[in-house]
Amino acid sequence: MRFLIVVVATLGLFNCSGNMAKLEDKNTINGGPDLISTYATICNEYKSTDKEFYSCGSGYSSDLDLARNKAVLQAKTNIADKISSTVLKNEKESIVETTKEGVNKKFDSNSSSQVFETTLNKYQIIYDKSFYESGKYRSFVIIKYTIDS
Repeated sequence: MRFLIVVVATLGLFNCSGNMAKLEDKNTINGGPDLISTYATICNEYKSTDKEFYSCGSGYSSDLDLARNKAVLQAKTNIADKISSTVLKNEKESIVETTKEGVNKKFDSNSSSQVFETTLNKYQIIYDKSFYESGKYRSFVIIKYTIDS
């Protein structure tokens, strides 16, 4: 009976991971199309809800630890942007009129998104895998952050 429960639980885990199981034995990324496919497989696997946020981060470096740290930081920044960010927009229009050149208009528009200090306590890394790509390492990390009610 225990064996049957273990088999059913294992099959359930493989079904939950869907396309991610294809990447279990994969260790390298070969070119742009393979990178795009790998990114889509990993980063589109988990969908956020009102209470749980998922974020995918990737990092690229000649040092494996640095690639992973970049991926974690990017994923955390994406979560912080969803939770607490500010959008700033600044527009400026200048009109100059001369008798020789006529009317000269100039319009500037700047937009930026800023993430201020945000605390992300108790986030979980639910996926972490690194690949070898063109002499460097590419790491992918997915984090889960649950909002307390």
